[in-house]
Amino acid sequence: MTPKGNDDAKRLSELTIGDAKRILVYGTLLVLAVVLFVVLIHEVFVALLLGIVAGAYLLPVQNWFEARFRARAGSALITIALIVVPLVLILGYAWYEMSGYSNVVQEKRAEIINSISASLAHYLPVSREGTHTGLRIAFTEALTRSAEAIRDLRKSSALLIASLAIFFFTVFYVLTQRIRISAFIKLRVPGEYLPVYEKLAENIGGALRGVVRAVFIDQTIKGFAIILLNLIFGVPLAVVLGIITFFAGFFPLLGEWAIYVPVSIYLLVFRNDPLSAGIYFGVGVLMTLASSFIIRPRLAAGRTGQFNFYWMLVALLAGVYTFGIGGIILGPAILGFVKAVLDTLLGDVRYETSLLKSEGEQQREQQAIEQAHEEQTTRATDQEIILNTD
Repeated sequence: MTPKGNDDAKRLSELTIGDAKRILVYGTLLVLAVVLFVVLIHEVFVALLLGIVAGAYLLPVQNWFEARFRARAGSALITIALIVVPLVLILGYAWYEMSGYSNVVQEKRAEIINSISASLAHYLPVSREGTHTGLRIAFTEALTRSAEAIRDLRKSSALLIASLAIFFFTVFYVLTQRIRISAFIKLRVPGEYLPVYEKLAENIGGALRGVVRAVFIDQTIKGFAIILLNLIFGVPLAVVLGIITFFAGFFPLLGEWAIYVPVSIYLLVFRNDPLSAGIYFGVGVLMTLASSFIIRPRLAAGRTGQFNFYWMLVALLAGVYTFGIGGIILGPAILGFVKAVLDTLLGDVRYETSLLKSEGEQQREQQAIEQAHEEQTTRATDQEIILNTD
């Protein structure tokens, strides 16, 4: 007899036409709901994930404020302000400095063109007049592209504002409603899926926390390195260029190039210092390679404890190549999801039940057989020698 109300104990042959209809209708509605939800949030999905991870990271800070002010919402707002206020000040300072410097460049446009033409004619076999004409065309093209970039930024401003709103509201929601979120998920997940739930939380959460920490530390190191190089070689806007490096260097193999390549050209053309230009460029290339292939994967893998250096490197590089800047988050998240599924399906890895133990036993048996064969061959040889001696 099938227990009443226990649908899991039913056989497929016991399903009725009504059951099949309900499965079809509910399955269609579920697929439709998932598709519509993906369409709804796919543009801001990375901001949503970043908000969840940032909220989890800021929980200790929020708990510290909450213990002193006895107000969860207020302590969450103070915690978020610790991010927003410095960020606004830094970006405002960078914008102010860059705006003033761009005006200077426009005013001294002819002087800059003459300096570049003279320098190129000195280092390369080109005529100064031809270089002068080409640079004027390049300046005009740069102004045109700058206007196009501003138009593109305006077009994407709605998405940027929406992403920022999703990010900060997600952080606020995680900080203030974390207990309710956890209870909501656990209440709706059947107990039999507890291993899957635990593996997903362990692997995806660990991967995201590790990569956010690694990216922040890596970008901070590169920002300070650029500032230090600028101060050593006397480059203008030393701090501003470091700030831009921090925000622009999120792409592995790309990002910092936009800073140290122009600065190297500046040192070569305007300072007539090829040695400084070569040193600056070489340090920049080494910094990019070390960041993409060593520092960032090593920090992320060391923080998670779930993945080794190789797989974190694959997740970061393949993620950025496939999804763009969002791949920094999506790549490790997908890696964590795959590992969670494999860990759940394959169960706990134990030597006693693994193929490795079976191979070891086979090797020991083979060694024992070979050793017995050698001993038998040795005894036969000894007997033959004794008989020949007699």
